[in-house]
Amino acid sequence: MNGKTLFAAVSILVAALPAAAQDNTGVYVGASLGVAKAKHMCVGVASCDSSEPSFGLFGGYELSRYLAVEGGYRYFSTFTRSTQGVASNALDLVGVGSFPFTKELSVYGKAGAYVARTSSAPASENNSGFIYGVGAEWALAKNWRVRGEWQRYSGVGGGGLGFSTDIDVWSGAIVWRPR
Repeated sequence: MNGKTLFAAVSILVAALPAAAQDNTGVYVGASLGVAKAKHMCVGVASCDSSEPSFGLFGGYELSRYLAVEGGYRYFSTFTRSTQGVASNALDLVGVGSFPFTKELSVYGKAGAYVARTSSAPASENNSGFIYGVGAEWALAKNWRVRGEWQRYSGVGGGGLGFSTDIDVWSGAIVWRPR
């Protein structure tokens, strides 16, 4: 899947959210906050900070109790490599498989694709790759849930930047389901 196809799919999903929410369907939206760690960014570099705060926005459609499609935006923050900042963000589209243990608690796995932009003066790189992760979701109330999850974005960067790295994101999220 190339970056333009992924961006178009995420755009269609996000544009459909307000209309679907009025119908009280399986739509959900959320926001997350956590820590991003660039695993291979500091190899061979004396001065490096590869862990930074990260935030994300996402929306999805629950096809059934066990399966959903989700699209989102993730800002990884600005890492420090030598004396330069390395800023990175991504759009992603994933399938989410859930297993509900109880009415309130479920675990899930997700897998899909991302398109990322990584910049470090004077170079910038757009690339796409594979994303996967696991997490748990707990229902606080009828329409509100919280999540804890880990996600990996494989091979972010490359090309003119002189490195590519896997980025792990540990985050907590709040989810609103309008039904």
